[in-house]
Amino acid sequence: MKLSASVFLVLGLIAAVGFGGATTCFAEKPVDVTSQAVEANSAFACDLYKKLAEENAGDNLFFSPYSISSALMMTAEGARNKTADEMGRVLGLTDAMRSGNSQVPWEMEQMHQGIANISESLSGEDDPAAMAGIRADIDKLRAKLAGVNDRIASLRQSRKWSEMFTAQKEQRAVASELNDLSSQVDQYEIEVANALWGEQTYDFLQPYIDRIDRFYGTGGVIPCDFKNSFPAERERINAWAADKTNDRIKDIIPKLPPEEARLMRLILTNAIYFKGDWSVPFKEEQTKDLDFTTSAGTPMKTPIMHAPGLKGASYAAFNSDGSFFPTPTKIMRGQSPKLYPAADGFAAVELPYKGDDLSMVVLVPGSHDGLADLEAKLSPENLDAWIGSLKKRKTNVFLPKFKMETDYKMKKTLQSMGMVRAFTDPRMGEMGADFTGISNPPSVMDRLYIAKVLHKAFVEVNEKGTEAAAVTAVMMAVPTSAPISRPFTPTIRADRPFIFLIRDRATGSILFLGRMTEPAK
Repeated sequence: MKLSASVFLVLGLIAAVGFGGATTCFAEKPVDVTSQAVEANSAFACDLYKKLAEENAGDNLFFSPYSISSALMMTAEGARNKTADEMGRVLGLTDAMRSGNSQVPWEMEQMHQGIANISESLSGEDDPAAMAGIRADIDKLRAKLAGVNDRIASLRQSRKWSEMFTAQKEQRAVASELNDLSSQVDQYEIEVANALWGEQTYDFLQPYIDRIDRFYGTGGVIPCDFKNSFPAERERINAWAADKTNDRIKDIIPKLPPEEARLMRLILTNAIYFKGDWSVPFKEEQTKDLDFTTSAGTPMKTPIMHAPGLKGASYAAFNSDGSFFPTPTKIMRGQSPKLYPAADGFAAVELPYKGDDLSMVVLVPGSHDGLADLEAKLSPENLDAWIGSLKKRKTNVFLPKFKMETDYKMKKTLQSMGMVRAFTDPRMGEMGADFTGISNPPSVMDRLYIAKVLHKAFVEVNEKGTEAAAVTAVMMAVPTSAPISRPFTPTIRADRPFIFLIRDRATGSILFLGRMTEPAK
């Protein structure tokens, strides 16, 4: 199964970009909607990474830009006017995707189709008949290999060395053929799922529901009783998320106060799960407790996997400005070529998963305090160039074993990126949220805005491979019945130098004017 380049988004930012870049759109050429979606997702991934890195200084980061983007794209389909404009810009849509319609400013169908293409590629299955044939051949080879192994054991016991050596050659040939066939089946697990959970008494627009189902496979709106039974509905949504992620993501929807829960009208969810073995696994006996040096220069003993001369890896190195560093392929006697870039440079390695359709890309700065400089260079264009420079070659790889779980509340993050109106009370008029493409009730009190965007992610990397999962939930509510304004009693403290005057209120004439700098004088 060949996958779109954007599948790398599931593994985190460092693999968020396709290998070929996006297709330029000219009027006389058909739009490559998949590349267009990859381009937008990659831009969003880089922007979001930098924002999260800024907000979580020094902390680990892990998230699925693909999951967050998918959930917000479903939401943005129902956005209108300036709310839609802000969401599109934050989600990485370019001017080439403009519709020319101020009410619906983006060609959303192109983006939805691109995401649908990616999802189909991710979740698509190989030819069942062909897979059945391969598995049958695998069973035959396993039986044959078992027979050869028994023959070798018998020949060894009989001390028939010449015949045993011949049988061992056959053993290696059968084992090699078995490995080649085995790599073609059960390459990895991956699932992408979307769902809409809607208050059963709320009036959603059918064209919106149908459009989301068409591209995201939601099956319509799942009726919920948020008004009266939010705790039970919360458990149902959380069970769905756990089921779609092999129990790695739980409790995506938090407990809410009853007065807040009753206002929920629509929850949009995306879940993504991946599990894959390395194409060439690390050997457990090569894993050692070695020093991992933090950005502050502090060494920490960490289990670090080692694959000497790893076949199937791809490698490239880069100078401090991001330009390609020519790593030598051979070293001649008597020569001392430069083997690595300076300490302010960095290197990249790509580690494929079984089947070679997916991989992990790791970017490593040349010094322990070089991550910030590398992050500053992060952009879709640079990542595309760096990944495109990778060349397959044997590489000595050291990679820590690790497990990470993250939990992000995305509202403030997305607001700081420019998605402001979507989270604003619709009673604020032009400055408030406009999701009248999802529902358009006559009363502004019944109109939607985004109350929360929640994201949880999990990743584990070990000698065998990688498991990663993420769930995003966009929780949409209607305004509280409380008035939007509240009484305010101002305070003034003349406890610092001040100016004062005496005036005639009838005429406005200033009678006296002065300043107080030190009352004790």
